Amino acid sequence: MQTATQVQTTCRHCGALFTGSSHEEFCCRGCDSVFTLLQSKGLGHYYDLQSNRDLACPIPAKVSNENYGYCDDPYFIQEMSCNSRTMSFYLEGLHCTACLWLLEKTPELLKDCTSVQVRMSDSIVEVTRKPDGSFAKIAKHFDRFGYTPHVVKQGSSEALTLKDKENRRDLIRIGVAGACTGNIMILAVSLYAGADGIMASQFRWISALIAAPVLIYCAWPFYKSTFNSFRNRHLNIDVPIVAAIVSGILISFWGLFSGAETLFFDSLSTLIFLLLSSRFLLKKIQQSHLSTSNLTSHLLLSRAERRTSDGSFETVSSLALKKGDVVRYSQPSLICADGEVIEGTAVVDTATLTGESVPHNLSEGDYVYAGTRALSGSWLLKVDNPAQQSRVAGILDDVQRSVQSKPKVVQLADKAAQWFIVIVFALAIGTFFYFIAAPVDAASRALALIIVTCPCVFGMAIPLSMSLAIKKAAESGIVIKDGNTLEKLTRISSIYFDKTGTLTYGDLEVTKSLFTAENRKHLSAAAALEQNQVHPVGRAIVKYLGSSTSAVSAQNVRLLSEGGITGEVNGFSYSVVPSELLSSVNGEIKMRYSLLFDQREVAQFELGDKVRSDAQDLFSWLKQNNFKARMLSGDRKEVALGCAREIGLNPADVIAQASPEQKSLILKSSTELCAMVGDGANDAAALASSAVGIAVTGSLDISLRAADVYLTRNKLSDIKTLFKIARQTKSVMKRNLAFSLCFNVVAGSLAITGHMTPLWAAIFMPLSSLTVLASSLRGASSWK
Repeated sequence: MQTATQVQTTCRHCGALFTGSSHEEFCCRGCDSVFTLLQSKGLGHYYDLQSNRDLACPIPAKVSNENYGYCDDPYFIQEMSCNSRTMSFYLEGLHCTACLWLLEKTPELLKDCTSVQVRMSDSIVEVTRKPDGSFAKIAKHFDRFGYTPHVVKQGSSEALTLKDKENRRDLIRIGVAGACTGNIMILAVSLYAGADGIMASQFRWISALIAAPVLIYCAWPFYKSTFNSFRNRHLNIDVPIVAAIVSGILISFWGLFSGAETLFFDSLSTLIFLLLSSRFLLKKIQQSHLSTSNLTSHLLLSRAERRTSDGSFETVSSLALKKGDVVRYSQPSLICADGEVIEGTAVVDTATLTGESVPHNLSEGDYVYAGTRALSGSWLLKVDNPAQQSRVAGILDDVQRSVQSKPKVVQLADKAAQWFIVIVFALAIGTFFYFIAAPVDAASRALALIIVTCPCVFGMAIPLSMSLAIKKAAESGIVIKDGNTLEKLTRISSIYFDKTGTLTYGDLEVTKSLFTAENRKHLSAAAALEQNQVHPVGRAIVKYLGSSTSAVSAQNVRLLSEGGITGEVNGFSYSVVPSELLSSVNGEIKMRYSLLFDQREVAQFELGDKVRSDAQDLFSWLKQNNFKARMLSGDRKEVALGCAREIGLNPADVIAQASPEQKSLILKSSTELCAMVGDGANDAAALASSAVGIAVTGSLDISLRAADVYLTRNKLSDIKTLFKIARQTKSVMKRNLAFSLCFNVVAGSLAITGHMTPLWAAIFMPLSSLTVLASSLRGASSWK
């Protein structure tokens, strides 16, 4: 026996380094297919545009060849599209301007599509189809180019309309406040310059009239917020603003009728205009930075071939299936119900539910669950539990309960603002009565104090820092759903990792082949047998052999019930069958398959699911930073222990053969604040049960309903980036809070001592907010 010669080369499509035969040009079949497709469509310019891609992290193309027929199901369109003409997809592998250029060519290449809008920031593509167009064809088009599509549920048109109306109202208020404030300031300059007599009186009344829309209409959101605050018996940061506005109005009208020089219309209008503007800017920033790709699982929404009463089959939505229905599977597809195999044999991938990377053979009488994937075979399933009552649906219910039961993080800024408001009011009242001998001066000092020490600055320090941190994380391929997650990340002490697809690549490949020089001629038979198979073992063997074997065809190919495949090549009988399951070696799931020629072994192939190249570095970093790392896997114990040895994890920290329910229970019962890193529907309940759930790329969209963080790239190093950003965000928040405290102490002292007028207070208060913004931006730019 001898080992086949392998060399390291660079993939022509994605640029990834891979080990293969000297004749191979692509790291995977997906890259090969996409390269050929691009050349045939005259889209070779794609590679000229790839100069900006991250060559340090090449992304191999993945082509699933799924038909995406469910995308045209009326039930599905009604659920996922707000107008039946547009649909949004999250695309895996979208990473550079070349991808953007390629996707924008879709309407030119596909008649079903009229327009494509790409949001590179969150990998979302919104497509519009022709009246008779097919969403399924559009999705399949994306898949052929190596961008695996996941349908994203669109918001209702009513919700979008209401959001647009709210933004328009905000802008109208800002416009009115700005126009009125500008005119009031012109009049105020004349009054400050010494205008007197009837002209001064008229200017004062005109200022009051111009200020009325600002004080009534533009300030209405502050009044409404304060009213709700009192009704809920919970002080918010709008209370001191309204107190300043109402006090200023009363004092100004007293001065207007008495002739005293206590008009604050200019100060109040400036305050309202600047507050509205800064809050609108902050809201837009937060909407932009805090938004995540709202991926909705289509796991339970697909098409099914149901047997009718006359024995024929009709295509229906999976939502229409009932207990007792018989469903036919004859091609690779997602199984959409729990049930029993009543006819035929099949090979299914159960990794999404069990975490086990080895496919399973099914025969008559076996039970199968929704959420697993049929890989090959022709068989009939009798529905026991429809999609809505399936095991996966039960996991979803557990996910929903876990999400709802998570305690809310009480923001430090909110607590501080409560006490801050009370202290400011107490100081303002004390200041007024201390200087009561000069009522005008006392009112001016108290009003300036309330305005300049508004807790807006104090309250925005934390959420703004979090917002920018979330944006920075998104730029690194990390989607964080809310600011509470960042705060919890700084307190995490233990991290649990799933194995399959998380610590490993989740993709079988041939790691070694054994054959004699005499038997090399038989390798082409193995490639012929597996050429059109979708089983992971078959795909791995075909990829491994590549173009090193001569092109021959196989006849009478059929699957074996005990596993493997058999057929005839050039009139001779050949088989590829499993021969042995080895213990895990170097962190790989080691399986051995034999190539039999006339029942005689002529070659062996060892296959393994490799540990990710950056896993060992991650666990070393976790140990250095005092994290307790554990493995929580549904795979076999010997395989999990082998993976642990490869990454430097203590065998005592490995929990294997855990079901989805057991994983969730382990995390719920933990006395430590834990994070869970997982991939797949089997980890959904565990992700939701942990303090912070981290879903890695490739996981089903169902995981995102439970996870707090979603990693869009195949890089475990992103977990290090995530924790670094969380810690650095905490440092920036502390700096912003320190600035806010110092500003309020200094500005408040100037107001009490009479060195700051209400007008300057109205200007400095929003400017302090901009200072916090600058501080946060500077902090964000330093994150690495």
